[in-house]
Formats: sequence, structure tokens, C-alpha cells
Amino acid sequence: MSTSVLPDKVVHEAIDERQHIRTRIPAKAQLFGSKGEPIACDVQDISLGGLGLNCAEPLEVGGLYDVAINVGLSRVDLNFKAKVKVLSQKDGIVGTQFVDLDPQKADILRYIISSYMSGEIADINGLFNVMQRENYIKERKQKYQLERTFGQRLRAGLGTLIFLGLGVLALLYVLFKAYTLFFRIPAAQASVTTSAYAINMPDNGNVTYLVPEGQTEVSLGQPVASISTQLSTRLSSPADIAAMMDLAPGDVDALLGRANIETVISSPCDCTVYYSGARLDGFGYKGEPLMQLLPKDQPMTVTASVPYEQLDKLFRTRKVSLQVYGTDTTVDGRILSASVNQDQMVVLDIEPETALALADYQKPVWVQFHLGLPGMPTLDAIDELR
Repeated sequence: MSTSVLPDKVVHEAIDERQHIRTRIPAKAQLFGSKGEPIACDVQDISLGGLGLNCAEPLEVGGLYDVAINVGLSRVDLNFKAKVKVLSQKDGIVGTQFVDLDPQKADILRYIISSYMSGEIADINGLFNVMQRENYIKERKQKYQLERTFGQRLRAGLGTLIFLGLGVLALLYVLFKAYTLFFRIPAAQASVTTSAYAINMPDNGNVTYLVPEGQTEVSLGQPVASISTQLSTRLSSPADIAAMMDLAPGDVDALLGRANIETVISSPCDCTVYYSGARLDGFGYKGEPLMQLLPKDQPMTVTASVPYEQLDKLFRTRKVSLQVYGTDTTVDGRILSASVNQDQMVVLDIEPETALALADYQKPVWVQFHLGLPGMPTLDAIDELR
């Protein structure tokens, strides 16, 4: 054991704390000094740093020798030449150190040692010797400071809380996405509707609104518009001409389009006037919309369309949520009826639990159908589709 004495303390180094790993190899060595006479020695151990020799003859401590190492195996003899320096000698055991060992010879020696220790080249005695001893450097024991200050504990606690919060948020996000995927169906399209009377141009002509601008309500039988059109007449046979000869002159002018026919449209109910666009004052074409009359006694409903492929999931509907565009509130709805249109879309008529305002007419609506587990009770209107 080596000891280093300092003014303040003593440091003890363990015997196995070496720079290079030593191993025992069945080898012989011959030392050549200045006299030129070889000195035969047995190799006790070998490493990249030097040799441990068992020599009967005394050697000069600090002397330089040329050494020839012969590794004798069962079928192969390996020879290795180098120069060593004697560091110590006691009871026939000589400690030497390699001097000016070039990298190529160091690589050869390293390969011989590693191959012998791994069992690739070894005799049975040498292999047992390698297996019985510990050839690795132990880590020096160190004392770690395990106590933490208040600031370190606070930072560790805050870090733990932050990572815990992020993990909870990620879990909630995954659960929400799973819920929206398996337990909710959005409508393809939906809008606010009611049983309205649509008034369109019957033919090309001039229209005059009889409802003052700004008035939004009309009563039953009240005139709402006056339309002036001409008859479109076609005389295609002699009988048509003969029948025209029996008409009065004023009727002939009307029949031939030389006179206008005035038509007055009256309100069919106590209604609210709704213009889908600007008021059409003047000439209008056939089929062009004039206005819509919304009965006051008819509530506003929502018409929603769902792809027919979602019908199997739609059977599990337990709740309907509605939100009209432009509002921040969500209301529940009740399905009144269900049908299938020509586009293979399931059309649902939904009544909101809270009455909608007339200003919401024809506005788009966000509709969500909340599903239950298979086998649970569903809405009656959905069961009618089965």
C-alpha cells in the first residue's frame, strides 16, 4: 500500500487503484543489460505500464534493460520486445516499467492482454486465475450532500406541480377528444326555420309594396303587394282566332298583351314581414322572391341534416345541444320529427326548449347530438326511423 504524507492530512490509496489493469499471463522474460548476458525471469503479471518479474539474480534499481517476452500457449508462442526500467526489487520480485513504448507495440500488448482475459487465448490455469481475481478499478467512495436548502426544495416542488399539471391537462385533452369522437355527432348543416309563407313574383312585371317601409307586422287580409303583369298569350289554331273574335275590345287588348293586369296580394295571417334581401321596388322577374310572412302563432324551430351513414350512431342520441350563430348561449332541443330527403340526408326538425327570437330566422345553428352507450334509452323521434 502506498502512502502520501502531507502537512495537514494523510491520504491512503487502495492497492487496486492503478492506472492499468494487471493480469497474469504464462510467459517468460529475458533481460539484456549492458553486459549483454541474458537474465531469465518468470513474468508474474503484466500490464500496459510494465512487468512484474520473478528473478533469482539481483537487478540494478533504476537500470534500463532490453526485455524479450515469450508468451507460451498450447500451440503458439508469442514474442514481444521492449525496453523496461527497474523500479523496485524485494525478495526476488522485481517491478519494472516500460520505457518509450511506441503506440504499435502498446496496441499489440493491449490486444494480448484483452484476448487472454476474455478467454480467447489462455491455458486452463491462466483462465482460472483470471476468473478468480477482480481486475476492475473500484470507484472511490464519495460522500454526497443529501440535505437540500429551502430554495432547492421549493424549486423541486414547483417543478413537480408544473409537470403534474401538464400531465393532467394532456390527459383531459385526450379524454375530451375521445368523447367527441365516440359520443358526439355534429350536424352537417342546420338553420332556424318556421312555417313561413313565401311570396314570389308570379310573372315578369312591376311590383309595388303596400306595406310601409319599416313596418314589420301585418294583419290577416291586409294588402302587402301589388303586381302589374301582362298575359302571355299564344294563338295556335283557327279555333283560337274564332274565339277571340267574340271577345270585347278591352279583353282582346288584355289577351294580346297590350294591357296590364293588376294583382293585389293580401296577408294570409297575422304575420311578421321578413325580407330575405332588399325590397324590390320596380320591375321583377318571374320567381324572384318578394317577402316572407312568418305566422306569429308558429314557434321557431331548427332544421338539421345529418349524413345517412351516421344513422346507426344517431339511434343512440340522448341529448341535443343548439347554439345560434351570433349568440354565446347553448340551449337544449327536442327532436319533433325525422325524415330522409332525396340527397340521402337525415333531416331532423328540432324544437328548442327556449324560444328563439324572430331575428334568428334563417341563421345558421351549431347542433351537436350527444350519444349514449348501446342499449340505453334514446329519443322517441329517433326510434321512429327504425
